[in-house]
Amino acid sequence: MAKLKTAPCTLSYIFCFLFMLCSAQIRGQQKDASEAYDVDSTLYAYYLRCKSAIGDPEVMQMTDTLFRLAEEKQDMRMQAVALCTKLDYYYYADSHKDSLLHYVDVVKEFAKKTHQPKYYYFVWAKRLIFYYIKNQQYNTALYEADKMTKQAEQDNYPAGMADGFNAVGTIYQTRKLYELAIESREKEVEIIQKYKINTYNLSSTYGALSFLYCKCDRLDKAAECLEKAKEHIYSNTQEYYFNLKYVGYYIDSEEYPKAKEYLQKAKLLLDTHKEVAKVSHEYYLKLRDYYMYTKQYPQALTTQEHIDSMRLSPDIDLDELPIKATIYKEMGNPAKALEYYQQYIHTSDSLNKLYENIAASEYATRLGVERLNTEKSELQQEMQRRDLKSKQRIIFFLIAMLILASIIFYREHLLNGRLRASQKQLSEKNQALLVSEKELLHAKEQAEKASIMKTEFIQNMSHEIRTPLNSIVGFSQIIGSMSKDNDETKEFADIIEQGSNNLLHLVEDVLDISSLDSGTDIPTNIGADATTICRECILQAESSLKPGVKLNLQTESNEFYFYTNPVRLSMILSHLLKNAAKFTQEGEITLSWHQDEAHQHIIFSVKDTGIGIPKEKQEFVFERFAKIDTFVQGTGLGLSIGRICAEKMGGSLTLDPEYTNGCHFVLTLPLNK
Repeated sequence: MAKLKTAPCTLSYIFCFLFMLCSAQIRGQQKDASEAYDVDSTLYAYYLRCKSAIGDPEVMQMTDTLFRLAEEKQDMRMQAVALCTKLDYYYYADSHKDSLLHYVDVVKEFAKKTHQPKYYYFVWAKRLIFYYIKNQQYNTALYEADKMTKQAEQDNYPAGMADGFNAVGTIYQTRKLYELAIESREKEVEIIQKYKINTYNLSSTYGALSFLYCKCDRLDKAAECLEKAKEHIYSNTQEYYFNLKYVGYYIDSEEYPKAKEYLQKAKLLLDTHKEVAKVSHEYYLKLRDYYMYTKQYPQALTTQEHIDSMRLSPDIDLDELPIKATIYKEMGNPAKALEYYQQYIHTSDSLNKLYENIAASEYATRLGVERLNTEKSELQQEMQRRDLKSKQRIIFFLIAMLILASIIFYREHLLNGRLRASQKQLSEKNQALLVSEKELLHAKEQAEKASIMKTEFIQNMSHEIRTPLNSIVGFSQIIGSMSKDNDETKEFADIIEQGSNNLLHLVEDVLDISSLDSGTDIPTNIGADATTICRECILQAESSLKPGVKLNLQTESNEFYFYTNPVRLSMILSHLLKNAAKFTQEGEITLSWHQDEAHQHIIFSVKDTGIGIPKEKQEFVFERFAKIDTFVQGTGLGLSIGRICAEKMGGSLTLDPEYTNGCHFVLTLPLNK
C-alpha cells in the first residue's frame, strides 16, 4: 500500500519554488559571483561544493572546514553561511528535528554575537517556521512567526518584520484561508516599500498575491499584482514563474488563448535555461490545468502521468486524486474514476486523523509554553512585590515634594500680591510719566523753534559780520602794500589781516555747522575723479608745510570716477592735510586712497609723523570747539564739521587708534559708480 503523503500539493510547490528561487540566483551568477558578493574566491568555491553536497552527510565535515577557513580570513559572514549550510542538511532531510532546532539556536546565537541580523532572522523564518509548516504544525508556526515579528519590531529590523508576515501568509495560504493570507502578504509588501528593503524577491511576493486574489475571485486586483510583479523580474527563473502566474490568471478569467500564449513563453524558458529546467514541475501542473479547463482530457491524463513520473517520492499527493478521478470520469471510465474517488476518501480520513494527532501534539507544546509563561508571570509578580517597598518610598518622597511645592506656591501667592501692589504703583507712575512726556514734547517743540531761531540768528549775524571783516581784510592788505618802506606799519597791517582771516574762518565754520545742524542734505550724485581731487588738495596744502616736511600722494590708479560731493570731499581732505601740516614739524604727510570691493567703499587716508593724539582724547577732537593745544590757532570746528559731512554722505571719519607714528585719519565713503 502506498505511503500517505502528509503535505498538500500546494505546499510542496511553495517550498520547491522558494528553494529553487534562492539557488537559481547563485547558479546564474557563478562566473563573477565572488566579486559581486564581495567574498573571497576560495571561500566561495568551497561554499558551492558544500551547497552541491547538501543532501550528503559528508557536508557536515565540509561545512566545519568552511567555517574554519572563514575564521582564518576573519570573514564572519561566511562563518554564518557555513553554519546555515550545516542547518540546511537537517532542514532538507526533513528528519532529525532535535538537530534542526539545535542548529537554529546555534546560528541565531552566532548571528546575534556578530551583529548579523540577516542570518538571525533567516534561520528563524525560512528554516524553523517553514519546517513547522512543512510538518503541518501550523499553530506552532504561527506562534513562532508572531514572536519573530515582535522581536524584529523591537530590534527595528524591517526585513525580519517582512519575513514574519511572509511566513504568516504562507501558513494561511496552505490552510486555504486566502483573505487572511492576502492581508499578511500586503503587509509584507508595505514594509518592503516603506523601508526600501531588497526587492529581489518582490516579484514572487506579487505573484503569490495574484494567486490569492484569483482564489477570492478578485481578478482585477490579481491583474494589478501581476503588472507590479513584472516590474521586479531579475532572473530567468522569476520570469518563468511570472508567466505561469499569468497562465493561472487567464485560466480563472476563462481567456484560454492567452493562457496558452503564456504557457508557450514558460516552455521556451524551460527549454533554454538550465536553472529553469530544475523547476519544471510547476509548468506541467499548469499545463494539466489548461488541458482540463479546455476539456482536452486525454492530453490532461498524459500530462498527469508525466507529473507522476517526475515525483521522486512514492508518497501519494492527496490533491491529485480527485483530479485523476475527474479526468477518467470525463473520458468515460467511471470505474477508474470511482477507484480514485474511493482512494481519496480513504486517504482523507487517514490525513484527518494525522492532523488530529499533530494538533494534539501542538496543543501539548502550547501547554508547555503556557506553563512557562505562567512561571514567568509568577516571577514578575514576585519582582513587583519586591519593588513595592521602593515604590512606596518614592510615593512618600513625592508627597513631601508636594507639601514643599504647596509652601512654595503659598509664598509665590504672597509675592504676587506684593507684585500687584507694585504694579499699581507703577501704573500710577506711568500716568505721571505720560503727563511729563506731554510736557517734554511741548518743551521739545519750543526747543526746536528756539534752535531754528538760533540758526537763523547765527546765519544773519555771520552774514553781517562777514561783510565788514572782508572789508578789514581788504584794507589791511592795501595798507600793507602801501607801507612797504615802513616795517612797523606793515607788521601791524599783517597782524590785522591775519586776525581778520582767522575771525572770517571762524564765522564761516560757525555758519557751516549751523547749516548742517539745520538738517541740510549733502547731495552725492556728482561724478568726480578721486585722484584729481587728491592732487588739488595736495597743491592747496603745500603752502602750509613746515620746512623739511614732505607731502606724498598714493593712489591705486591714475583715474577712478565715482559719485559723491566733490566740494565737501575736498573740504574734508584739505582740512585733514592742513591739520597734519600744522602739527608735523618734520617727516612726511601721506594722502592715499584705495577701494574696498567687498564692502563697496572707497577709503581715503591721511597719515603724518607729527605729535599725534593721546588715545584718551581721540574721540574728544571730534567735538565742537575741541583743541588739544589751546596756543595753536584754529576754531576747533574742522574735525567736527568733517565727521558730520562724512556721515551725511553715507560714510564715516575716524582716527586709527593703532597708528603710533603720529596721526592717521580714515575717511570712508560709499562707492557709488
